[in-house]
Amino acid sequence: MRFKGKICLITGGSRGIGAETAKLFGKEGATVIINYCSHEENARAVLKEIGGNGAVIKADVSKEKEIESMFKKIKEKYGRLDMLVNNAGYIKARPFRELSLEEWNKTFAVNVTGAFVCSKHAVELMSDGGSIVNVSSIRGLFDQGRPAIVDYSSSKAALISLTKTMAKELAPSIRVNCVAPGMTNTDLAKSYTKEAIEKFKNDIYLKRLIEPEEIAKSILFLCSDDASAITGALLIVDGGQSLS
Repeated sequence: MRFKGKICLITGGSRGIGAETAKLFGKEGATVIINYCSHEENARAVLKEIGGNGAVIKADVSKEKEIESMFKKIKEKYGRLDMLVNNAGYIKARPFRELSLEEWNKTFAVNVTGAFVCSKHAVELMSDGGSIVNVSSIRGLFDQGRPAIVDYSSSKAALISLTKTMAKELAPSIRVNCVAPGMTNTDLAKSYTKEAIEKFKNDIYLKRLIEPEEIAKSILFLCSDDASAITGALLIVDGGQSLS
């Protein structure tokens, strides 16, 4: 098992990509700390599925005090952290002209500031060999912005930039990388109409949505010794969607 004896924190780990990542880390022997904001039953179900090796901690990553409380609990219980996956995210479609500053700030608070603050606390618990993976999106690529989600696309672009700068500053002791998923088969995808999903599939060269487990496998790779020479990288996992 690649992560036996390792301790991993996954933000937004109760559903979708976060839940699948938690399951795979658990199968690989890691002690998994599942952070959630509003889906406690889901988070506990994920922990149960991986045999209970870990913990469930509620914290809204847009709020610094709640992050501080979460890391205090981690330090008291485990004394260290080996891996952090900044997966928590927020998206709500709104046309640019209707987007308020309050809504803009909320998106950045979760998608960027939350990752920044969690990483600040995490590195204090990490020793040499630690790993951080940020979950961005192809919408954060310079040519992949999409109408009605300008705040989301901008925040995901900022997360990519944050990744590269952190990788420089934290080297050589801690590696920092980023995954950029394309349209993934999560609850968000299920909110689209059948016609919209078919259009997405048509824009993806593999002609299908990406499964959450496929993103999770990419995250595990970047945290593993197989990626020991990789830092500051952006791994696009989108079935070729960003080629369009």
